[in-house]
Amino acid sequence: MWVRNAWYVAGWSEEFAAGTLHARTVIGEPLVLYRRADGAMVCLEDRCCHRFAPLSRGRLEGDELRCMYHGLKFAADGRCTEIPGQTSIPERACVRTFPVVESGCWLWIWMGAAEQADPATIPATITRDDPEWRLGTGTLDYAADYRLINDNLLDLSHLSFAHEKTLGRGQPRWADERPKMTRLPRGLRFERWNEDDPAAGFLSRFGERLDMWTSYDFLLPGIFVQRTAWHPAGAARAAGFGVPDGDPVFVRFDDHAVTPVGARSSRYFYAAGGSRAVMDEQSAARMLDFSTRAFLEDKGIIEAQQVVIDREPDRPMLATSLDAGPTRFRRIVDEFLAAEAA
Repeated sequence: MWVRNAWYVAGWSEEFAAGTLHARTVIGEPLVLYRRADGAMVCLEDRCCHRFAPLSRGRLEGDELRCMYHGLKFAADGRCTEIPGQTSIPERACVRTFPVVESGCWLWIWMGAAEQADPATIPATITRDDPEWRLGTGTLDYAADYRLINDNLLDLSHLSFAHEKTLGRGQPRWADERPKMTRLPRGLRFERWNEDDPAAGFLSRFGERLDMWTSYDFLLPGIFVQRTAWHPAGAARAAGFGVPDGDPVFVRFDDHAVTPVGARSSRYFYAAGGSRAVMDEQSAARMLDFSTRAFLEDKGIIEAQQVVIDREPDRPMLATSLDAGPTRFRRIVDEFLAAEAA
């Protein structure tokens, strides 16, 4: 169900204040995280090796964590460094550690074999201090299987219906036209033009109609990295409906991460924004609010979908051509699961 050899988003970097223990659950694994004096993050299994008390209920002593049940103390590398009333410390007195990296706005945790953790596979996302972009962020908790959220992001045809008054803007082409889909080493890329798109909001300063180019990568385990560029009308045809070669009038970015917490619980992180050269702070705030309203529409229908599925979990769904992205990505997940099992 869950690929372990992948980077999962545990939260926004600024959530992890120094001197504080933070409990998280990722793919059913309880974790405890804290920031060392030098700013580096530590991630340990949230279970003392002695009597299995949660270490997140312990306390920090410098860069080490003491279990507040019987007092065992652990270093940042998981080794037990002290057992009260006992001078010898068994070699197996340790807790599992997990590789952790801060990249973009997020804290990423590798849940699989530590020797396979490669930070180069973390996709590039926008940082809060990037001088070229204005950024807003949000988090939603879902009572649903993370795969349903992934399916939603892998098939944007739902914009025409679930978001007809928000992101879809009443455009049937999201459902009527299919994007170009390309296999990537750890996911899929989707590309498409929306030709002669009505300009909304501050984009109207560039003309009543624009051509919109959308490209996004969807990567294991559930990372959505999208860049949407609006071009003057006629740009799509000039590019032969391929990758645009002219300068856009505006670029919007959307960086999302879906993190499974348990079988029926997930956390959804999202960042949205645009270029500072065009967008002021008020416009960025309106964009984030607009996006949040749309994502709440997703949350409502996906949680309702989960309720229906759980009534008859073995009942097969009807596949249509709209399902090409979700179906292909689930096969990629199956490939990685099979490789791990082998």
